[in-house]
Amino acid sequence: MSNEDTLGMGLIGCGAFGLFCLDTYSKMDGLRPVAVADVRKNVAEDFAREFNLASYTDPNELLARDDVDLVHIATPPSTHHKIALAALKAGKHVLCEKPLAMNAVEAREMLNEAKQADRISPVNFVLRYNEVTHAVKRIIDAGILGNVLSARLTNCAGDSGLHPEHWFWNKKLSGGIFIEHAVHFFDLYHHWLGEGKLICAHAETRPGTTQEDRVGCVVRHENGAIVNHYHGFDQITHMDRTNHHLVCEMGDIWIDGWLPLQLTIDAAVDDEGAERLSDYCATSDIRVVEEYEHEHRQVMGRGEMRYVTKRIRLHYCPEEDKQYVYSKSVRDLMIDQMNFIHDHSHVRTVTETNGYNAVVLAETAAKLAEQR
Repeated sequence: MSNEDTLGMGLIGCGAFGLFCLDTYSKMDGLRPVAVADVRKNVAEDFAREFNLASYTDPNELLARDDVDLVHIATPPSTHHKIALAALKAGKHVLCEKPLAMNAVEAREMLNEAKQADRISPVNFVLRYNEVTHAVKRIIDAGILGNVLSARLTNCAGDSGLHPEHWFWNKKLSGGIFIEHAVHFFDLYHHWLGEGKLICAHAETRPGTTQEDRVGCVVRHENGAIVNHYHGFDQITHMDRTNHHLVCEMGDIWIDGWLPLQLTIDAAVDDEGAERLSDYCATSDIRVVEEYEHEHRQVMGRGEMRYVTKRIRLHYCPEEDKQYVYSKSVRDLMIDQMNFIHDHSHVRTVTETNGYNAVVLAETAAKLAEQR
């Protein structure tokens, strides 16, 4: 380790997101970027020059450095397994971009190697480190709106920057949409609703091409909630958008943003429930749409008697600046992992198991979609 308090960090994969993360890491206490690696020599050198780091075209040269304690792998999915194993065998901690691997076999091998080496190897699941995500989790766990019955994720992603030869469309390199992209949301709903089991899956290919640009699946979670996932990489950049709609026993939760930025709740609750919602969503705007009196406060729903005093509409937007929220999520995840590296009694929000579980579900969905 470079020193007792500061971890030396190396970035492997100098794409746009790698640059974004490196900029965030360079401003953190306890973490010191020291080197980057990318097969594109000029790109690696540009990164190195901007942050005053060493640069390599061979990641093994970066891994040979004694002052690198942790590596962030931000390369295409098909390379994660090989690079991560090499890093772990070299005694480095690993933070991997999604997905952890191309399939469950590779993912399990990576986790076994991490355990044997006593090193971390989680996925950069930034959606768990988000104020809106936290608020939704608190509301669900508290049962203020009753159980979640169903949910729909609609992810309309822009493909303006994905030319036909881009590695994203090559399933041998990316794994396809389920594995490369949907793992983020499989993990998010696992976080909210518990383990999920696949019910069905489907995929569509763009007419006249081999580009699989739309996929969908249905997952049943352990609490009984049925979640519909839709991912389409078929939008112009200007219309890139994501939203969630959670149907609960006592109302609805809408969440906007690939990186959740705001939520809206429309629900019937009692006075205590309204206060708790306001507490869980600090700085939210909450208004009473309708008040109930006398006999209208006792109402039957799903075979149970419910007590409500009002119907409320709540809007919560803790931070409007997407780049700030994104950077904070990246920083908070890294801090969480660093705390564990320094003290194994620390309980992490994201562990190696989360990345593995998401790959298992994604691989199952991808295989089922191919059979249809």
